[in-house]
Amino acid sequence: MIDPLLQRFEQPGIHLFERENLTMLELSNTHGTAVVSTLGATVISYVPTGEDEVIWVSDTARYDGSKPIRGGIPVCWPWFGPHPSDPTLPTHGFARRATWELVDAEGGEHLSCAVLRLQSDATTASQWPWPFRLELELTLGQTLAIDLRATNLSEETWTVSEALHSYFRVANARSLPVAGLDGLHYWDKQRDGLRGTQDTPLEIEPPFDRVYFGHENAAVIHDQGRDIRIGKSGSRSTVVWNPGPEGAAALGDMPDDAWPQMLCVETANARDDAYSLGPGQTHTLTANIAVSAS
Repeated sequence: MIDPLLQRFEQPGIHLFERENLTMLELSNTHGTAVVSTLGATVISYVPTGEDEVIWVSDTARYDGSKPIRGGIPVCWPWFGPHPSDPTLPTHGFARRATWELVDAEGGEHLSCAVLRLQSDATTASQWPWPFRLELELTLGQTLAIDLRATNLSEETWTVSEALHSYFRVANARSLPVAGLDGLHYWDKQRDGLRGTQDTPLEIEPPFDRVYFGHENAAVIHDQGRDIRIGKSGSRSTVVWNPGPEGAAALGDMPDDAWPQMLCVETANARDDAYSLGPGQTHTLTANIAVSAS
């Protein structure tokens, strides 16, 4: 399965390999390394030069293709959370469960990129009746940029909710400060959909699960010894999630004691911030991840 990809794309700074049943692509240059899987176009690693791993992936994540990889940066599309009208459809849509096509990869000393594509077919039509094209472009430079481009190839307007469901590796999620969300309105899943306003600086106390609305600027995780900055564009929501001990215990592909080492800060258009996409239109959702000493 991987041989044709090796012939097309293997070059300095571009390395393809298999992990169990999944195909992986690694970008590397002077600024670091990043790894993406063709399953779900899920980024599973980002290591800036001289830094520790930025992305969290569960030690018990499955790589057999039977379910999405637990951790990394899965693509939630074309709906975020439960389907708005059909609870039998998979949570967070089908994009993170599908195998994407690697269509381009280019290495460079200071800048490397890869593009993966998912297009409508008979399988997606059973869950989403409209033709579409999704492309995820991963660019490794001084930062890691992730662009998710959605194009409406139908003759109707749809409504989309989405997220780049970023899991970050942290030293300890308890009382972890996250800056940039002050003053925003939120929806709190942990409190049965209670709505409120973030009127004090945010410190995470797991379990935690909120959608912050109208957020178009960066969020910053103040981890021990480093800051993880999540810049964005094409996004009006930020989702912050940590399952806590009971939530982790309910997940079959996450160790019960792993929750303090991860925090999701997701670049999204979720719930109130779902958007309409007309025929022939393209929307780009971008997350830009940077690490600096705190």
